[in-house]
Amino acid sequence: MSELRDFRFSLDTRIKDSDNVFIIGHNSPDFDAIGSAMGLYALAEELGKKAYIIVDDEPSTLEPGVKRIIDDNKKEYRFLKKKDALKLIEDKSLLIVTDCNKESMISVGEELDLFDKVVVIDHHSIGFDTINSCDEYISQDASSASEIVTGLLRFHFFNFDPKIANYLLAGISLDTHRFKQNTTSHTHDIAEYLIDNGADIDYVNNLFLEEFESFCKISNLIVNGTIIKKYSESQLSPIQVSFTLNRNLPTAIYLKEDCAKAADKMMKFSGIDAAFALCFVEDGIIHISGRSGKRVNVGTIMEDMGGGGTSHSGACRIEDNDIFKVEKKLMSIVPKGISADETIVDEPQVIKVKQVKRIRK
Repeated sequence: MSELRDFRFSLDTRIKDSDNVFIIGHNSPDFDAIGSAMGLYALAEELGKKAYIIVDDEPSTLEPGVKRIIDDNKKEYRFLKKKDALKLIEDKSLLIVTDCNKESMISVGEELDLFDKVVVIDHHSIGFDTINSCDEYISQDASSASEIVTGLLRFHFFNFDPKIANYLLAGISLDTHRFKQNTTSHTHDIAEYLIDNGADIDYVNNLFLEEFESFCKISNLIVNGTIIKKYSESQLSPIQVSFTLNRNLPTAIYLKEDCAKAADKMMKFSGIDAAFALCFVEDGIIHISGRSGKRVNVGTIMEDMGGGGTSHSGACRIEDNDIFKVEKKLMSIVPKGISADETIVDEPQVIKVKQVKRIRK
């Protein structure tokens, strides 16, 4: 808490000394990226600075809930495409990067030197392309960037828009899988604070409701495209990892969020220790979403693939046209995320997937 308090004073100074403030989350923002960005927007405005949120993705590619948040607020909050944001940079413009710390994962990664100062707020592990910032708060103990940003807002004692409380709570809910994992007493305390400040649980739950078309698409992907491999020799509790992709139509385009949901769903099946979903998100660009329990460190595996994450959740983006080649590489890297206490088999055994066919909404 003391570290966050110290960072709060530093961030306040950065904001007050700036001409204007730009806020950006990772490409294809999720609820945590957009929620924490809007919380930082409210903070910058409270400190008397004009703020902008950069979202360079095409609206049609955004996750429906995130698109709804932007559409509902674009008259009150300044959302900008990258090209428009770059025109507004001044001598002392500040960029705050949230829910991400990698240059390759933000749309202005190649233009960072245009900003006078860059600050990073994140909860993922750092890597070789972590942004060189003037100040940062990166804590893997936090459930989400939204938890960190809410903590910053809490220090200021101002009445922010209840809608912001909704979006921050949605961000925490997303990254904790509805408070089922990766939470601490502080996470729950922060959630209670947001509810006390106007967050509506029913509204947040509605943001997570899957559209029927999306549900069918993801379920079909899992049923027809999942294989499971056994990575340990333990007879009582072998490590089993699932790999999902569209094996019938491998070049089909999906939203990044569809990929993440497929990995999430696979983790609900008994005996699955880790799940990876691979999808093209555009021509020549493959996205991998990874999820795991306690026995496999997904973040380590994703870092080796060029991405990053936490021990339970990670992702990466790869430029390649051969999704099967990427899957094969991923399969070979998985043992790096398995504890040295486990005995790894030389050739992971492919297991028939029968329970996947019993998926129900």
